[in-house]
Parts: sequence; structure tokens; C-alpha cells
Amino acid sequence: MENFKINNEYEIKLNKNTGHWDTFQSGELISKKVEKLFKYYSLNLFNVEALLNHYFYLSDPGNFNDPFDCNINLIEDVERIKKFETVKRNKYKNIGIASFSETINNHLMWAHYTNNYNGFALEFMGDGIKVNLNIEKVKRHTLTRVIYLENPPKILKNYPFAEHYIFTTKLKHWAYEKEWRIITELKSNSRNLEYAPENVKGIYIGYNVPDGNKSAYRLLLEIQEIRFPKVPVYVVYPHPTDLKLEFEKVCN
Repeated sequence: MENFKINNEYEIKLNKNTGHWDTFQSGELISKKVEKLFKYYSLNLFNVEALLNHYFYLSDPGNFNDPFDCNINLIEDVERIKKFETVKRNKYKNIGIASFSETINNHLMWAHYTNNYNGFALEFMGDGIKVNLNIEKVKRHTLTRVIYLENPPKILKNYPFAEHYIFTTKLKHWAYEKEWRIITELKSNSRNLEYAPENVKGIYIGYNVPDGNKSAYRLLLEIQEIRFPKVPVYVVYPHPTDLKLEFEKVCN
């Protein structure tokens, strides 16, 4: 099988040159190029450590906030489903995912993923993100765009693109996220994937951090000075007169 029609809009085709599966929308290849990507963080010790040591944590899909994300029920005949209870979350011990968004000015992203502007976001150089691929930890990885479907069809488990389909398909109401993912196949229990500090092009801090947690705000600025001294820092506020976000540059 070299192609699969998902619905009237989307189709998956095998790229014989790369060996990867390409996704087409309305007959046009969905670009694998993106100028900027943003990663949102709530403010906690784990995320501050990840910033300080410049690494992505590769999450188990079973821990995602959406139980239908990477859902095993997208597979038609996964051992007849009988081994899986409907309330069980999807666990993939050898898969790690880091999520990004194409947008930095979406109100919902700041509300949901920084705990109501009590966190921060990083700007990366799009599809040019460089990571440290430790061959003892990571077998393979890819950066790919997520597609959003109203009623995603089930597929057979022996389809050669089954994993690609599961890990890159979400329900339509999540489309505002404009998500991209680094998807990795892990060879060890380590889920930390280091990236080069020069990949970071901007640091964005929710307004509730300097307004309500000044010590955390100072800590973030100190990390910027140590790890990302040339990277601009912005504080993100609701615009005082318009229904949009405002980005106030505070460093560099």
C-alpha cells in the first residue's frame, strides 16, 4: 500500500525518496516547512529545569490532557480491543512526543498551557530545530504537523502508516492549536531530548508571573542571561483597549 484516502479532504501517500508518509490536503502536499514554532510551559520546577538545561521532555501520550489523542481506538483490529478497557489511557512506553504550536498570540493557548498566563513560552526556529540525538536513547525521530479531522476513520493495524496516523491525528475542535510534534521512538527510559540553545529565538512570559510571582520572574530572567543572553524576552498582556494580546519587550 502506497497511499490511503482518509476522507474527502485528506490523503496519505508514501514518499519513495524519503521512505516517510506525506499528507495531502485537497490534493496539495501539506508543507513540512514552518518558519516559527512555539512551545508553551506552565510554571513549575520541572519546566524551569528544562529551560535551564535546554531540553524537551518527551511525554508519554497516555499523559496528555486529551484522552482521545493518539487513541488506540483509531486502530480497527488491535487484538479485537478486548484487552483495552474504555477508561484506560493510551500508554506507549517506547514513544515520546514534544508538542509545539505555530501561533504565539492565541488566547486559548495561553489560558490552557501556561495556567492562565502563569507560565512562559519559547520561540524556536521552526523546522530547523536542532536536537542532540543520543543513539543510546533515541532510535529515530521526526518533526511533523498534526491534522484535525471531524470523524477520523479507523484503520487496520497492519497498514504501514498506522503509527504515523495515530500520532498525528486529532479531533477537529483542537485545530486552534496548529500543532507540530517531535515524535521519537525511545531506546531507554530517558525522556529528555536536548536542543541547542541557539535554537531559541524568543522567550515570552505571561503577565501573571511578574505581577504575582516576582521571584519566579527574576529566576526566568536570570536563566535567560545565563543560557540565552542574546534572546529577547517579552511579557504577554491583554491589550488595554483591544481584544488581543500585547507583547512588551523587557530584555534585549
